[in-house]
Amino acid sequence: MVMESILPGPGSTLLMTACTVLTKSFLFGLNSTKVHNLDNLTRILDLRMQPGTAESKNALITVSNHTSVMDDPIIWGILPFKYFLTPENLRWTLGSHDICFKNRFTTAFFTNGQVLPTYRLRHSPHGGLFQPVMEQTIQMLTHPTLRNSIASSSLSPTAFTDSNSNGGGNKPPIWLHIFPEGQIYQHPTFQMRYFKWGVARYILELPQAPIILPLFFTGMQDVMHEKRTFPRFIPRIGNDISITFGNAVPLEKWDDVRREWRGIREKCIVIGGEEGERLLREGEEAVKLRVKVALMVRDEVEKLRVASGYPPNMPESALAETFKDKTSYLHEFEADPEKHVNS
Repeated sequence: MVMESILPGPGSTLLMTACTVLTKSFLFGLNSTKVHNLDNLTRILDLRMQPGTAESKNALITVSNHTSVMDDPIIWGILPFKYFLTPENLRWTLGSHDICFKNRFTTAFFTNGQVLPTYRLRHSPHGGLFQPVMEQTIQMLTHPTLRNSIASSSLSPTAFTDSNSNGGGNKPPIWLHIFPEGQIYQHPTFQMRYFKWGVARYILELPQAPIILPLFFTGMQDVMHEKRTFPRFIPRIGNDISITFGNAVPLEKWDDVRREWRGIREKCIVIGGEEGERLLREGEEAVKLRVKVALMVRDEVEKLRVASGYPPNMPESALAETFKDKTSYLHEFEADPEKHVNS
């Protein structure tokens, strides 16, 4: 399989700083934006640069709802400029290969914007939970000194090379922002779709549990609503935007599920061969555990949604089965899958 380099080009800092100027102007000059508990993020970013702290060794993964094609990068315009001058604190994210990397221009732009190419099964046989970019991001989320202890979803040892790393042993793992819903969802009370299992792989397989920081925002659906008319490519202004950060999930919250994962992996190692590999990837125990962990992460974002004044989620919205049912009430709020970027 042909796999693009996921390393940023030399223009990353310049491009992302320029985007910050634009997004700050958009958020605070052309819209009314309120930010709550930003220090929950900036405190972690500061500690990441201090050797010896947990934040300098454990990866940072921010997770949020996803309501428009412009959520990223616009929401990061809330950060002070100093964080865009520190390469280690420039966020990475995931973007659909068939949209973000479809030609040389968009590939250069999104690569320098630290967007990692993901394949969607709808458009490529290379998609799914075990596509190469998942292995690459697991590596990038692992401190260089710990890469030999990754509890991967494969029984075969994973070979890591410096050319795909984010730097030397003194640098922290990357900060990755993901939209675990996997696509845009514009429900009137911000009900969320189920969270996909990629985030569970990160939590279960990294040598050290990542720092999971939830955030929840509203108003971005009005910036780029899926039913907007011509000109569709222009973001709408004059909106009330709210961005709320929660507390980082205590690392010990993941102890039991990580222990369970290692137990499953050990059993599969004993079985060995193709059957061991199959059970580790798609066996009932492994699947149930990934579903459980993804739901635990979703609950953290859901707490922020409810705290923001919205009614508790409908239990069926957390289930993948709900969105396979084309007659479901919740299904009607799905975005056009051909138009969203961050899938």
